[in-house]
Amino acid sequence: MPANSPAPVPANARKLLCVHAAFALLMTQVPPLFPPVLPAWRTPLWYAIALVTGILTVLVTVRPRTPRAVLLGIGWLQVLLALVNGFLVGDIAALLLASWLAVCALSLLAGQLPRKPRKALVAAHVVSSAAWVGIGVVFVALSVVALTTTDLHTAHVTYELMEKFDQTLLPWANVATTLTGIALGLTTKWGLIRYRWVAVKLGISVGILVMAFGFLHDAVVTAVEQSERLLRTGGTVAQVGANADVALWGFATALFSLIAALLLSLYKPGGKTRRGRRQAARPTQRATAARA
Repeated sequence: MPANSPAPVPANARKLLCVHAAFALLMTQVPPLFPPVLPAWRTPLWYAIALVTGILTVLVTVRPRTPRAVLLGIGWLQVLLALVNGFLVGDIAALLLASWLAVCALSLLAGQLPRKPRKALVAAHVVSSAAWVGIGVVFVALSVVALTTTDLHTAHVTYELMEKFDQTLLPWANVATTLTGIALGLTTKWGLIRYRWVAVKLGISVGILVMAFGFLHDAVVTAVEQSERLLRTGGTVAQVGANADVALWGFATALFSLIAALLLSLYKPGGKTRRGRRQAARPTQRATAARA
């Protein structure tokens, strides 16, 4: 290979791009999981994602020696479109699936990062992780206030604050931490499932996402509605129901899980997974075969 020739595109990147393009086209034909904030923008943005991802897929397949700067520029565009569709339009599928696919594909195209970009990515991951933990502490504190107060108006205002934070600050911190963590794993030696501590951290992120969209958000919204109704009709904090307990223990579990993820990053226990050991053995096997 000539010295100035771009490195070959990983096969996994092509596969991810194909999946992302097909998924985007599928989402243009199916209704959203939850009502979006800007429904008129949803389908055009999915078509735009499919188009950009399709162009990138064709380039890496037909012209794999395309300058890496061009490929990365298009890759960043598909990430941006997915985030706009997720945060501004409010399409959950774009936020939880398209953004993951886009970041994974972009990271594979980028390959192993040099020192300065890697340090910048580590800094972004650390800052977003700290923000996520801080927001988690706030949620637990608000849950304790709502659960222990005897004033229904205080409880209602507290649940309203939790709902606002759940729709604004929390998703940004969650997505930023998860996506920077994925990018960091794929652009460094750590990988995503090569080391046990990294795999557990990824599992924690996914588990918190499932918990948040599975029942925590609904519990907070229901608590807001119940406390508002009780304020109109007359009632007590105790009549808010089990949603207060669900919110407290749910956010407390998420907070302790995030603290555990930070400790995993600090101590890196467990060593390599079976897959990681197999990957580490391949260069040795190839070198032995070459000498033979």
